[in-house]
This record gives sequence, C-alpha cells and structure tokens, in this order.
Amino acid sequence: MYLILSFVLLTATEGDTAQKIVHYTSKNIVYYPKQERVILLDSARVSYGDVVVDADSIEYDLQTKTLSAFKNVVFVTGSEKVDGNELYYNLDTKRGFMRDAQTTVENGFVDGKEIWLVKEKTLHIRDGYYTTCDRDPPHYYFYSRRSRVLIDNTAIAELVVLKIFGVPCAAAPFWFFPVSKQRKSGLMPFKFGQSNTDGRYAKGVAYYLVINDYADMTFMLDVMEKKGFQPKLEAVYIVNPFASGQIYASYIRETQTKRERYSINAKHRSQFLFGSNLNAYIDYQSDDSYLPDYAENQIQWLKKEIYSQVSLTRDFKRVGRTNLLVEQKQDFEKLTTEWKLPSVGISFYRLPLAGNWSLSPGISFANVEKKYDSTETNPRTRVLTSRSINGRLGLNHPKTLLGAFDLPINLNYRTVRDEYVDSITNKSEEISGGTGFSTSQTVFQTLNFSEAISYNHSVLWRDSAQSNVRYDFSLNSNLTLFRLFDIGVLGIDNVMHRVIPSLSYNITPQTRNYGIWGLPRFDTIPKSSNIGFSVNNLLQGKFHKSGEKRDLAVVSFNTNYDFQTQAVSPIALNSDLFLLSKPNANLLTNVNLTIPWWSHNKLNLRVSDLTVNSSFFYNFTKQDTITNIEQGIRIGLNHLLAYTTSQSGLVIQSNMVNATMSVIPRGWRFDLSSGINFKEKEKITNYSVTVYKDLHCWEAVVDFNKFGAQWAYDFKVRIKKIPDVSFSKGILGFMLPF
Repeated sequence: MYLILSFVLLTATEGDTAQKIVHYTSKNIVYYPKQERVILLDSARVSYGDVVVDADSIEYDLQTKTLSAFKNVVFVTGSEKVDGNELYYNLDTKRGFMRDAQTTVENGFVDGKEIWLVKEKTLHIRDGYYTTCDRDPPHYYFYSRRSRVLIDNTAIAELVVLKIFGVPCAAAPFWFFPVSKQRKSGLMPFKFGQSNTDGRYAKGVAYYLVINDYADMTFMLDVMEKKGFQPKLEAVYIVNPFASGQIYASYIRETQTKRERYSINAKHRSQFLFGSNLNAYIDYQSDDSYLPDYAENQIQWLKKEIYSQVSLTRDFKRVGRTNLLVEQKQDFEKLTTEWKLPSVGISFYRLPLAGNWSLSPGISFANVEKKYDSTETNPRTRVLTSRSINGRLGLNHPKTLLGAFDLPINLNYRTVRDEYVDSITNKSEEISGGTGFSTSQTVFQTLNFSEAISYNHSVLWRDSAQSNVRYDFSLNSNLTLFRLFDIGVLGIDNVMHRVIPSLSYNITPQTRNYGIWGLPRFDTIPKSSNIGFSVNNLLQGKFHKSGEKRDLAVVSFNTNYDFQTQAVSPIALNSDLFLLSKPNANLLTNVNLTIPWWSHNKLNLRVSDLTVNSSFFYNFTKQDTITNIEQGIRIGLNHLLAYTTSQSGLVIQSNMVNATMSVIPRGWRFDLSSGINFKEKEKITNYSVTVYKDLHCWEAVVDFNKFGAQWAYDFKVRIKKIPDVSFSKGILGFMLPF
C-alpha cells in the first residue's frame, strides 16, 4: 500500500517568540525519538523557509538541525538550484557542502567535485569546471582547482586551464566572468596580443561600474608597447523621459612621437531649466588621422569631417518657441573650421486676426565665424566673420477670392568682416528687406494655379553705399490626368498611367529708382526671364494573382527657355524602372539623361550625359522554426555606368560594380563583397571575405578586407556565449599563452 507520511516539527529560536517550521515528507519515514533523528526513505523532501532538499534518502538531526541527503540530490534555495549525489547542510547556519554537484549560472554550467555553501549566495568549488556547452561530455570546459561563485554576481577562479576535448590548450593564473542576469560592477575580460604597429599589447583592460538602474560607466585602458597607454571612458545613461545620452572619450600621448591625441564623442538629450529641452551632439578629435590609426571600423577610416552641435529649445504656451544653437564644423581636407556662436531664433505661434487672417512673426540672430587654415598655396590664415539679425512677419489667409494668400515681410541686417593674419581686413554692412505675396487656386481638383510676387531691397556699405532693388514675378500651373489600360499580360490585369504636365514662367525686370521702393520696368529687357516645362509620369500595375498594386516606372523630364540668352536648356530626363519587385528579389534601374535637344535654331537630339544605376537583390534563405538555423543564399549587385561628353563624343566617366554575396549552407556562412572599377587600372577598389563555421558551442571566423589603400585581416575561434574568449591572430583571448 502506497503510504505517504508527513510530520511537522515546530521549534522556537532563542530570543524569538515566532516559530520556524521544518516540513519533511517521504514514502517511508523512520523516527528515532531518543536520538531525535528522522530518516526519510524513497522520494524524500525537507523544506525550511526558502530551502528545499529532494533526494532518494535524507537523514535529519533534530538537535543540530543538520540534514544529510544521498543520491539524486536536488538543493534549492530561492531561485538557485544545485544537483549532486551527496549533501550535508545545516538549516540554522545555512552552510554545507555537496559532492559531485552541478548548478546552472548565466550562459552556462558549473560542475564541481565539492561545492561548499559557505554563506548565503556564496559558493566555494573544488576541482570544478565551467562550460557553456550542453553536451555530455562537453566539447570544452574551463577547469579550476579552486573557485568562488557569488551567485547572481561573479565567478572567480584561480589557475584556470582551458581544455578542449579534454586536451589542455591554454592557461591563466586567474579568471573571472559574470554570472548575473542583472548589471553588476566589476572587472571585464581583456585580451593580449602583438602587432607591427602596436608591438605587444593588452587591450580592453576595463572596470565596469553600475552607478544605478539608469546609468553605468566603463573605465578602459589599452597598453601598447610601441605607443604607450591609451585610457578610455564610456558612459551611458537612460532616464526616460527626462534624459538620455552616451559619452565616449579616449586619449593617448604616444611614446615614439610624443604627440598628444584624443577623441570625444557624446550625445545628450534632456529636459532643462524652466521647461526647456537640451540636445547636444559632440564630435571632436585632435587630428584627421586619429580614427584611421586607432578605429577598427572601416567607415571611420575615411572620416574627414566632424560636426558638433548644442541646441536649447523651449515652448511658451500660446506664445511660441525659442531656440538657441551653437555648432562647429571642421573639414580636415579643406582645412576649414566653422563656428556658429550662437544662433538664436524666436518663432511665435500663428496669431489669429479678424476675417480669418493670421500673423506668423519671428526673429533670429546668428554669429558665424569661418577659419581657413594656411596651406602651401595660400600661406595666410583667413577668418571670415558674419553677424546677422533677421525679422519676419507672415500674413496668411486660408481662402480669399484668389485662393489661399500669403504675404511674407522680412527685414535683415548683416555685417561681414574678412581678415588675415597680416592685418588685411575688409568690412561691409548690409541692410535688406523684402515682401511679396503668393496665392494658389485649384479647379476641379485636377488643375492647379499659383502666382507669386516678391520685392527685395538691400543697401550695402563698403567704401560707399550701394542700393539694389529687385522684383520677381512667377506663374505656375499643372494638370493631373489619369488613364487605365487593360493589358492582361505578364500577370498584370491593368496599368494605371498618371501624367502631370507643368508649365511655369519667371521674370525679374529691371528697376527704376523711385523713392526708397523703386519701380519695375517692363519697357526694357528684363534682368532674367524664362519659361519652364516638365512632365511627370507614373505607371502602376495591378497583378491578378495577389491583387496588389505595384509601381512599374516613374519617368519625368523638364526643360526651359531663357529669353535673355535665347537658349533652350537640355532636357533632363530621370526614370526609375521597377523591373522586378518580389518579396525575395527585386531589380531597380535608374536612368538619368541630359539631352541638349535644341541649339543654333535647329533640332539636335543627342545625349550629352548619361547615368545608369542598376540594383539587384535576391534572397533565397529558409530558417528552421525548431532549430532557428538559417540556410540559403543572398546576392546583391549594384552597377553604376556614367557617360559624359568630350570632343570625341560620349566617354565613360564611371563604370563601377559593387557586389555582395552570402552563401549559408548548414553550419557555415560565406560572406563576400567587392567593388570593381572597370575604368581604372587597379580595377578592384575594395573587397572583403568572411568565413564563418558553427562549432556548436564555438564558432570560427576568418575575415580579410581591403578598403582603398588600407587592409586588415583576422581569424579567430571563439566561444559563442563568451566571444571575448577567442584564439585569433596573435591573440589568445584574454588568457595567457600556455
């Protein structure tokens, strides 16, 4: 007869009136009153608070509160579980040890001949190993004679040996790794290696500091034999919705060159004083070769321009918005640095007036300084400073007899100072103002008209005052037409053709001095006048199988006639041809033509410039829903072909192909990419080859790439869940060579 007996023992702790309860159950229970011992046989369990012990048999001493468990022992405390064959544990002191034990930690497993629980959430392990491999026996493991595991924190081991298939491959005097699901402060793994440029090095020596739930910081140090010490700092903070950002900075004083070099990159967004919003982006480096010398990203190798900006904005309820902007641009190739210190703008919300009229005022101020560094061809350093203040009023009406109406009013003042280091200075001042109006109409929702008149008056003071008045007039119209064609070929039921022809006329007449306004003159040849014509076409097909509508082609062209020069501009034709558009494959061709079709009063249809840009992408990969393993192939091709006119006719200006391909058989991945310029002698401009092999708990990666004149290669075998542990080119992970 299957019988389960259950006893509850109540004991009182000294100085505490509350009672602690020990529960124990089993199929067979033997109780010895004189010895105060309980023996549990077959499916035994003892629970005490958050501690639960399961085993084939358990012996419990009521006096000492010590239990001994044998065979198939499972020890659980809180969310942690340890399996073993033999357990000795004191319920009061919460100390004990287990033989032939195994427990799971973050990303892996810890086994030990003996695991001692010396205090809550602290384990000492003798003759233990750690692995992320779930095979039995594991493909690899880290063996350590002694180690300590701080549960939900860090594991620290001494004299660590990496064994692959039981063969020692590497060793280190100590090792540590995180075993926490939460962010924890502590040292991070680093790597040793050797290179021609750096010599012997240790990189990534770092301490990770968790400041709070919203921010952390990493202090890093690279030690290089030939270059010296390079400290780095990285900080990240996210306190939504109040603030977020990140900071990355590095510095080095090179041993050989004695140069001080540095880089700072920071982003910040936050709420600021008095309800304002602060946004900042800082990108600064000591010289244009710092990133190519120290960055591992290919894109950064060619970075020749840096940009920084800080803006402060605030919205005033029912009033408007203010904006304060400070920015810097530095171009290393052009040797220019531009500062905007500062730019201030105030824009007011639209103010309603009588009769549906409204007013949109605003004012802005800018102080811009641009520095041109000296070069061999221009040995003088030039500084160009410009200060300006601009005011505007916008008068609007959504609907008048002539349609929507806009009347902008602008007033500007600017000073310019152009100076050199040898005291050559030019100064000028300018005040200008302008107004005008524009309106638009729509007829039958297909025919659109718009008209605009603008007036600008400027006075420039340099050696003397110069006044300039300008009027501009423009007329525009366009018509939208549709036509549906039933074709029933290539799986297409019908094609919709939408065409929008547009016509525009612009004239800037001469002016006559008359008071401060001046008057436009239409009795003489204008300063400029032209008429323009354009047509935009869209072809869209409807497919009978899927019923979806898909763009087939977009074609547009434009030209204009200049009445002053009596010249017709070349036709500029642009077309996008969607030759193939599938979920797993597409082919797009863009064609740009320039045709000087009319010259010397005769028709001359010849192409002066031609650009054909074709892109093809094919993706035939499948992913196993159970194993999550992907297999298949991806191909990407881009071809740019450009012609231009010369004395001998059209010649090739550019003929470039960029190709990418990923071949993914089971357990492998081959990534290939290359750029080929058929116009140059060295046709291959860049290429990269990456070979990846899945080794169950390991992965092997071989990588070679060339970009311009720079190239790099690497090969490594690394643990998937601990990628910092790797065998690579001159690097043995972060462990010492054996």
